[in-house]
Amino acid sequence: MASYGDDGVELTELTLGPPGANARRARRARKNAQPPSSSTMQAYFVKVSMDGTPYLRKVDVAAYGDYLELVDALNDMFFCSSIGLMDGYGDWEHAVVYEDGDGDWMLVGDVPWEMFVSSCKRMRVMRACEARGLSSNALTSAL
Repeated sequence: MASYGDDGVELTELTLGPPGANARRARRARKNAQPPSSSTMQAYFVKVSMDGTPYLRKVDVAAYGDYLELVDALNDMFFCSSIGLMDGYGDWEHAVVYEDGDGDWMLVGDVPWEMFVSSCKRMRVMRACEARGLSSNALTSAL
Protein backbone atom coordinates (compact mmCIF):
# COMPACT_ATOMS: atom_id res chain seq x y z
CA MET A 1 0.00 0.00 0.00
CA ALA A 2 1.13 3.51 -0.62
CA SER A 3 1.35 6.12 2.12
CA TYR A 4 -0.15 9.53 1.65
CA GLY A 5 1.88 12.29 3.24
CA ASP A 6 3.31 12.19 6.72
CA ASP A 7 0.05 11.57 8.56
CA GLY A 8 0.22 7.78 8.04
CA VAL A 9 -2.95 7.50 5.97
CA GLU A 10 -2.74 4.51 3.65
CA LEU A 11 -4.33 4.44 0.24
CA THR A 12 -6.27 1.34 -0.71
CA GLU A 13 -6.84 0.07 -4.20
CA LEU A 14 -10.38 0.45 -5.47
CA THR A 15 -11.62 -2.15 -7.92
CA LEU A 16 -14.72 -1.54 -9.97
CA GLY A 17 -16.93 -4.13 -11.57
CA PRO A 18 -20.55 -4.84 -12.41
CA PRO A 19 -23.07 -4.70 -9.55
CA GLY A 20 -23.09 -7.87 -7.47
CA ALA A 21 -19.68 -9.04 -8.67
CA ASN A 22 -18.37 -9.32 -5.11
CA ALA A 23 -21.43 -11.29 -4.02
CA ARG A 24 -21.08 -13.68 -6.96
CA ARG A 25 -17.37 -14.10 -6.22
CA ALA A 26 -18.10 -14.84 -2.56
CA ARG A 27 -20.87 -17.30 -3.51
CA ARG A 28 -18.48 -19.12 -5.85
CA ALA A 29 -15.84 -19.28 -3.12
CA ARG A 30 -18.34 -20.77 -0.66
CA LYS A 31 -19.54 -23.26 -3.24
CA ASN A 32 -16.01 -24.45 -3.93
CA ALA A 33 -15.07 -24.59 -0.24
CA GLN A 34 -15.06 -27.75 1.84
CA PRO A 35 -18.53 -28.91 2.89
CA PRO A 36 -19.13 -28.52 6.61
CA SER A 37 -18.33 -31.59 8.66
CA SER A 38 -21.09 -33.57 10.31
CA SER A 39 -19.86 -32.45 13.74
CA THR A 40 -20.85 -28.84 13.06
CA MET A 41 -24.51 -28.23 13.79
CA GLN A 42 -26.74 -25.91 11.78
CA ALA A 43 -28.07 -22.88 13.60
CA TYR A 44 -31.83 -22.78 14.22
CA PHE A 45 -32.76 -19.24 15.21
CA VAL A 46 -36.31 -18.68 16.43
CA LYS A 47 -38.07 -15.63 17.83
CA VAL A 48 -39.10 -15.70 21.48
CA SER A 49 -41.76 -13.45 22.98
CA MET A 50 -42.76 -13.16 26.61
CA ASP A 51 -46.18 -12.04 27.77
CA GLY A 52 -45.94 -8.57 29.26
CA THR A 53 -42.67 -7.57 27.57
CA PRO A 54 -42.68 -5.17 24.62
CA TYR A 55 -39.75 -6.79 22.82
CA LEU A 56 -38.80 -10.06 21.13
CA ARG A 57 -35.56 -12.01 21.38
CA LYS A 58 -33.92 -14.39 18.94
CA VAL A 59 -32.51 -17.68 20.21
CA ASP A 60 -30.43 -20.37 18.48
CA VAL A 61 -32.13 -23.48 19.89
CA ALA A 62 -29.45 -25.74 18.39
CA ALA A 63 -26.84 -24.08 20.62
CA TYR A 64 -28.32 -25.73 23.71
CA GLY A 65 -28.05 -29.39 24.67
CA ASP A 66 -31.40 -29.91 26.34
CA TYR A 67 -34.54 -28.23 27.63
CA LEU A 68 -33.08 -27.23 31.00
CA GLU A 69 -30.24 -25.28 29.36
CA LEU A 70 -32.77 -23.51 27.13
CA VAL A 71 -35.01 -22.59 30.07
CA ASP A 72 -32.02 -21.28 32.05
CA ALA A 73 -31.02 -19.12 29.09
CA LEU A 74 -34.58 -17.77 28.77
CA ASN A 75 -34.60 -16.88 32.47
CA ASP A 76 -31.35 -14.95 31.99
CA MET A 77 -32.57 -13.35 28.77
CA PHE A 78 -35.81 -12.01 30.24
CA PHE A 79 -34.27 -11.20 33.66
CA CYS A 80 -36.53 -13.46 35.70
CA SER A 81 -36.41 -16.80 37.45
CA SER A 82 -40.01 -17.85 37.09
CA ILE A 83 -39.79 -19.68 33.75
CA GLY A 84 -39.92 -23.47 33.92
CA LEU A 85 -41.08 -26.64 32.22
CA MET A 86 -44.66 -27.77 32.74
CA ASP A 87 -43.62 -31.27 33.78
CA GLY A 88 -45.62 -31.44 37.00
CA TYR A 89 -42.56 -31.10 39.25
CA GLY A 90 -42.30 -27.35 39.62
CA ASP A 91 -44.64 -24.55 40.54
CA TRP A 92 -43.64 -22.06 37.85
CA GLU A 93 -45.19 -18.71 37.09
CA HIS A 94 -44.37 -18.91 33.35
CA ALA A 95 -44.25 -21.79 30.88
CA VAL A 96 -42.63 -21.99 27.45
CA VAL A 97 -44.68 -23.04 24.44
CA TYR A 98 -43.59 -23.31 20.82
CA GLU A 99 -45.16 -23.39 17.39
CA ASP A 100 -44.25 -26.44 15.35
CA GLY A 101 -44.13 -26.85 11.58
CA ASP A 102 -47.88 -27.58 11.42
CA GLY A 103 -48.79 -24.36 13.23
CA ASP A 104 -49.77 -26.14 16.46
CA TRP A 105 -48.74 -24.66 19.81
CA MET A 106 -47.16 -27.24 22.11
CA LEU A 107 -45.45 -27.18 25.49
CA VAL A 108 -41.67 -27.20 25.46
CA GLY A 109 -40.58 -30.58 26.80
CA ASP A 110 -43.40 -32.66 25.29
CA VAL A 111 -41.28 -34.12 22.47
CA PRO A 112 -37.67 -35.35 22.33
CA TRP A 113 -35.07 -32.56 22.12
CA GLU A 114 -33.90 -33.32 18.55
CA MET A 115 -37.48 -33.24 17.27
CA PHE A 116 -38.07 -29.95 19.07
CA VAL A 117 -34.97 -28.34 17.55
CA SER A 118 -35.94 -29.33 14.02
CA SER A 119 -39.64 -28.42 14.29
CA CYS A 120 -39.64 -25.24 16.41
CA LYS A 121 -40.67 -22.14 14.42
CA ARG A 122 -41.15 -19.66 17.28
CA MET A 123 -41.54 -19.68 21.06
CA ARG A 124 -43.68 -17.85 23.55
CA VAL A 125 -43.24 -17.53 27.31
CA MET A 126 -46.76 -17.37 28.70
CA ARG A 127 -48.44 -17.47 32.09
CA ALA A 128 -48.49 -21.03 33.42
CA CYS A 129 -52.22 -20.89 34.13
CA GLU A 130 -52.86 -20.23 30.41
CA ALA A 131 -50.54 -23.03 29.30
CA ARG A 132 -52.09 -25.79 31.41
CA GLY A 133 -54.55 -26.85 28.69
CA LEU A 134 -51.83 -27.50 26.13
CA SER A 135 -50.42 -30.69 27.61
CA SER A 136 -51.78 -34.03 28.69
CA ASN A 137 -48.88 -34.17 31.20
CA ALA A 138 -50.15 -31.01 32.89
CA LEU A 139 -53.67 -32.41 33.09
CA THR A 140 -52.56 -35.67 34.68
CA SER A 141 -50.24 -33.94 37.14
CA ALA A 142 -53.06 -31.63 38.24
CA LEU A 143 -55.29 -34.58 39.21
